[in-house]
Amino acid sequence: MTPEQLASVRRTAVLVEQALERCAGCFYDDLFDRHPPARRLFADDLLVPGNTLLDDLLALVRAADDLDGFVAQARALGLRHQRRGLHAADYAFVGEALLAAIAAVIGDRWTSGVEASWHRMYALIAEAMLEGAEDGLFSGSD
Repeated sequence: MTPEQLASVRRTAVLVEQALERCAGCFYDDLFDRHPPARRLFADDLLVPGNTLLDDLLALVRAADDLDGFVAQARALGLRHQRRGLHAADYAFVGEALLAAIAAVIGDRWTSGVEASWHRMYALIAEAMLEGAEDGLFSGSD
């Protein structure tokens, strides 16, 4: 991820944080429409404010300057989601719903450059999360 892409993500992440409830609503509505079985995977997210995948994503965006911390945080998130039943195949539709929700919230600021930056950020997060999930599968710790 280039410094310019990270700056783009961070600029628009501020807008997401300002409209976090709306963004989370868009995300979960879209996610459950795209993949109804996901409702069981993310049921806990809907019960505890401040405990959503979006909150975790924004924390990772803030941690992106510290590669070791970013990777450790994303791997831990991947392990938690693996234990909840999220599989590698689920990451694609989660990413699609996530990016659609961000686009809906930031409106006309969702340019092709911003979209490419968020796609890259999600790809990095998903890769590290999948590493954490894989570690959980092979460590026998679930």
